[in-house]
This record gives sequence, structure tokens and C-alpha cells, in this order.
Amino acid sequence: MKKAIIGLVAGLLIGSAGMAAAATTPTVQAVFAKFTFTVDGQKQTLKNDPLLYKGTTYLPVREVAQMTGYALEYDNTQKSIALKSKKSDVAVLTAENWIPLDELKNFNITVTGNLTDTITLILGPKTIDIPVPASKSGLYTSKTVYGNVELHFTEKDTLIELNSLKKAGFIQ
Repeated sequence: MKKAIIGLVAGLLIGSAGMAAAATTPTVQAVFAKFTFTVDGQKQTLKNDPLLYKGTTYLPVREVAQMTGYALEYDNTQKSIALKSKKSDVAVLTAENWIPLDELKNFNITVTGNLTDTITLILGPKTIDIPVPASKSGLYTSKTVYGNVELHFTEKDTLIELNSLKKAGFIQ
């Protein structure tokens, strides 16, 4: 009987210690939310639903970092998250690798589409639809079925980065 009482007391002590630890950890009540999420005018799909808490939406940082072209570094010991730009993936604006869309004909590429929301490139049997952002200024990375294609919108021209078409496997 003595062993049973000691076991019962030990169990109660262990259980109450776990409850005391849980009581010191703050909890919140949040709800999962469904939102339309866009990056540079392109609709994105989150794998994990955002949380809504007291009027603020909390997004999954790793997914958002990937969608926006940032590398995420997580340090568990420091409890820190760092977002770093992927400088190696950024195309350099030089005359050799950026050309106006109308010069793609020199590569036997036909440019069609309404040019307001989609640019369509045709090369033999290959067709690539390039979504275009609503705001047409500066550098823009467009996600296509072939991979990312870099565009640069200037006041007088829309330029396309040839290396991005090569990386996407659209041209050689």
C-alpha cells in the first residue's frame, strides 16, 4: 500500500509540474484565414493558411520568402530568422543579355499577346506565356511553365533577359 501511495504522489507531482509549465506559456486564439495572395501582380498559392489574430494576418515566413526570391536562414539557438536576397540569381543589366522584345525576331521568336497582362513567345513548337504585372516599371521576374523569365520595363521599351530564357530551357 505504501508503494501505491508513493507512486500516486509522484504521479501527481509530475502531472502538476507539467500543468504549471503549460500555465506559464502564453496562448492565443487565432483563426485560419483564406486570402488571395499576389506577388508583383501574380497570384500565388500558399501551402499553409495564414493566421488571423486581433486584426493582423500572420503569413508562413518560409513560403513568403521563397515566393519573393529571398533565402531564409533560421537559427534555433538564437531564435532568429533572417531573409537574405539571392544576389547570384539577380540578372545584371548589360547590353549583351537584355534585348527589346521586338529584337526576339532575330532568334526566330514571334512575340504575340496583348502585352498588357500576357506576353506570348513562340519558337517552333514551343510557346511560353509570360504574365505581365499591372505596374510596368523596373525589373520583374515572371513565373512561367518553363521557369522564371526576367523582364525590365523602361519608359520606351520592354526588355527581356536572354539568360533567363536559356535557364528556362526556351532557347539555347
